[in-house]
Amino acid sequence: LIRQYDRPVSFFYCDPPYFATENYYKDVGFKTKDHIRLRDSLMDIKGKFLVSYNDCPEIRELWDKPNIHIEEISRLNNLAQRYDGGCQYAELLISNYDTSERLQAVRQLSLFDDETDNFGGIIL
Repeated sequence: LIRQYDRPVSFFYCDPPYFATENYYKDVGFKTKDHIRLRDSLMDIKGKFLVSYNDCPEIRELWDKPNIHIEEISRLNNLAQRYDGGCQYAELLISNYDTSERLQAVRQLSLFDDETDNFGGIIL
């Protein structure tokens, strides 16, 4: 799938089973070799990719490669919310691009935006 659709304008989001939790999924059969195969499939693509994983030493080591960005984030742990409100879960976002580039992206304005130009006039 990745090789077939890879283009400079392609974007692949991958959400594999988290490392060392593969047994939680019935009949998935995702093993360490599959995590490596996913990494190897994405390393030289023309497009961009974003992979989400649990934060663990094995994944950090697996993806510690040149031109790979690893961003630490935390999110609510939906399963633990029942017992521990506000419980956070450490996660990694792994990509072949700087994910902060979206902050510098040009934003399309709508009729409802209140934007002004350099001369104090409202841009519609």
